[in-house]
Amino acid sequence: MIRDDYTAWDECPDVDNCELIQSFLELVDSMVKDIQHLKAETVKARYELSQKLDPEHQWTTGADILSDLDTPHYDNLAYQEYMRIYYDGGDPMSFKEHVDSMIRIAQGQDDDRY
Repeated sequence: MIRDDYTAWDECPDVDNCELIQSFLELVDSMVKDIQHLKAETVKARYELSQKLDPEHQWTTGADILSDLDTPHYDNLAYQEYMRIYYDGGDPMSFKEHVDSMIRIAQGQDDDRY
């Protein structure tokens, strides 16, 4: 937990505050890309598992394969600032290209994007 009196300069007095903020934004962007990759791997694994079920139990749909994978960070102040600066307020986890790619993967069409 960060102390109330903490400032970025406590850890790196020679670093410009903007440079530190930029570094954090780059870290968040990298972590978002990692989350997207892990989400794609989860969808692939769920799809492959659904194909191995016997017909009697093959009730799995694309919606089931994609369920419970949302990462609701949109209400986090730092994530909002990241989206504002890097993506003009858009959420990279909700971009059409990403969502469409997840849907294709859930249908067994791996586009090797992730």
